[in-house]
Amino acid sequence: MWLVLCNPGDQAARWVCTGLRERGPTPVELVDAEMLTRSVRSAHSIEEGPARFETTLPDGRVLASDDVDGVLNRLTYAPVGHLVFASVTDSCYAMAEMSALVLSWLQCLAPVSVNRPSPLGLSGPWRSPAEWSLLAAGAGLRVAPLRLSGESPTTARNPVDRTVVVLGEHVFGGEAVPGLVPGCRRLARGAGADLLGVDLELDDRHGARFAGATLLPDLRIAGPPLIARLHTYLTRLPARPW
Repeated sequence: MWLVLCNPGDQAARWVCTGLRERGPTPVELVDAEMLTRSVRSAHSIEEGPARFETTLPDGRVLASDDVDGVLNRLTYAPVGHLVFASVTDSCYAMAEMSALVLSWLQCLAPVSVNRPSPLGLSGPWRSPAEWSLLAAGAGLRVAPLRLSGESPTTARNPVDRTVVVLGEHVFGGEAVPGLVPGCRRLARGAGADLLGVDLELDDRHGARFAGATLLPDLRIAGPPLIARLHTYLTRLPARPW
């Protein structure tokens, strides 16, 4: 079985799930974060041998880590709004425990996941725009200047004219900026991301330059060729060590 894990309302994930099902023959299940955090029964073993879990989702489906052969991981948070108690301290504790549990579940699936979990993010490390810019420069990409505000911790987003999607060694949408394709591949490898969206700012003088990156690109911009390549990618994932 393959899993597509996503946040509620992730239409790109639903599009991918439909495309993978059409290619068959491996069953594909879509599970969003609210289903995981509202499971009606869960068992999680981490004491002996490889960690495993089995959970019954609210719709009755049983999700067991041993049955999963491949995962497209697009989770970014564990919804815990239903864990509200009289005490703020108790509510915060319950929310932290649920987030840790979801991260541990994802770690069970990490060997067969496209975009593995991290303590800094459920589908990979969260990075600030400045951190992405440093990685991009190290990958050999021209980088657009960042506008930083001394009054706010946020960074103004650079304008985006084109987004390319990197899956392994394949870059979708890079036909118009072929000179940047090797750098986009190096950026994904440097970020430890199997799947990465790279935003570009077009420049009449120099072609294009890096404007941002995301672990959650809108995969629909890559079209059916991405579905075909993702199907192949999942099919060729190595067997888990258990």
